[in-house]
Amino acid sequence: MIFIYLLCLLLLIYYVFIKSTNYWETKGIPHEKSFPIFGSFYKVAMRRQAFSERIREIYEKYRAPYVGVYIFNKPALMVRSPELLKKILVKDFDKFINRPVASNEHVDPISFYSLFSAQDSTWKDLRSKMSPVFTSEKIKLMLPLMKECAKELKSYLSERSGQTIEAKSVFKRYTVDIISSCAFGINSYCLKDDNSEMMEVATRLVDQKSLIRNISMFSFFFFPKLVNLFKLTFTEKTATKYLHDVYNKTTKERERMSIVRNDLIDLLRNLKKNETFADKYKFGWYELKLAAQAITFFSAGNETTATMLSFVLYELALNQEVQDRLRQEVRENCDENGDFTYEALHKMKYLDMVLKEIHRKYPFTTFLIRETFDNYTFEETGLTIEKGVSIFIPLAGLHYDPEYYPNPEKYDPERFSDENKANRVPYTFMPFGEGPRICIGERFAHLVSKLALSYVIKDFVFERTDATPVPLEMQPSAFFLQNKQALMLKVVKAK
Repeated sequence: MIFIYLLCLLLLIYYVFIKSTNYWETKGIPHEKSFPIFGSFYKVAMRRQAFSERIREIYEKYRAPYVGVYIFNKPALMVRSPELLKKILVKDFDKFINRPVASNEHVDPISFYSLFSAQDSTWKDLRSKMSPVFTSEKIKLMLPLMKECAKELKSYLSERSGQTIEAKSVFKRYTVDIISSCAFGINSYCLKDDNSEMMEVATRLVDQKSLIRNISMFSFFFFPKLVNLFKLTFTEKTATKYLHDVYNKTTKERERMSIVRNDLIDLLRNLKKNETFADKYKFGWYELKLAAQAITFFSAGNETTATMLSFVLYELALNQEVQDRLRQEVRENCDENGDFTYEALHKMKYLDMVLKEIHRKYPFTTFLIRETFDNYTFEETGLTIEKGVSIFIPLAGLHYDPEYYPNPEKYDPERFSDENKANRVPYTFMPFGEGPRICIGERFAHLVSKLALSYVIKDFVFERTDATPVPLEMQPSAFFLQNKQALMLKVVKAK
């Protein structure tokens, strides 16, 4: 009898697996075959291939407007066509409003209440409420706080002139300092103190070297049942609690002493203070909703920006002519004190080109993902996909497609000159997303990056050494884009 039960169970599991992995075959579209349990991403799951490399591999294998893939045993549609991407992200946005991410109010309230994870009308109302916080005008008010950190970065490099530095670790100190100041109103002293507690917290928060953290992040996007079963959190629990305590302590101190810094905490407090009965989304007296925005801002901002800035220095060290041209532009736009106004940072075109080409070649988020709100038919092809099927947008493939970016392995800021931008196919460059759900912190990230580069490139030259990795490999065990080798560069004072 037990044997019969086991046989029936195995047959049921086999049926469920075969049915789920036959989805795209029954639709009659090009698709990647599914490996048992792991779907189309077996090598990624085994930590043998970087996620970005697998995305490019599938993207380049097919020339169709879309490709069927399986993430574990769940079908997802990888969309390659820019025209269809425009419909998904903009024209028919209301049909693809949500990200298929796991969120559990009781297990992980910070993620649940964050703008990133919000769903349906809750996302619309929260986005509408948070948008005024991230306008150019509000971000400009934070520039004095940012400059203090940028000057510390300059001092840090001055002390190490003539030495070899590891670019990622340097910029990680800078971004943790700057976001600690702008998001939580505290000085973390990462550029001054090798044992900064905030640095240790930031590292633990989204540690891509940790197997558990990578499993958690992967599951949040692709295996929500695992998240609920094992009560996983997107960010590390003790680090999240630390930041929550910092937020509470800072807000209470502000209220007691009437301190105003024009930072994120002030802006969030004003949102709460000015709430009316007519507001569709209310923070109310539940401060965790406010804390969630600050903690998510911190966790999302420091690692992404540090990684991108380190890639900038790496490419500038390998392309000295680009570095020299950028230094000339930066020096032409600083004032008599060697400082930079908000307007000067904004108008430097070549600096913007240098950064955009980094975002093309090294998209930190190698994909975007959406979920169908209801059954949806692509009128152009007649393909119908059912409610709940994920839409997978392969940034790592689009950004390296030679049809849009000839010789894509080459680092070439000229791709983003005014002339070339005018000729670029829309929806082939989306490092911060696109449409109504574009990253709300894009302006902040750009300002933090431009400020850092302006200060360091003006006064320092970065050179490759024997320890500089060429070519650069990506870490197969990391969920987001992460270099495998240390980015070792020599820093010397510029003449």
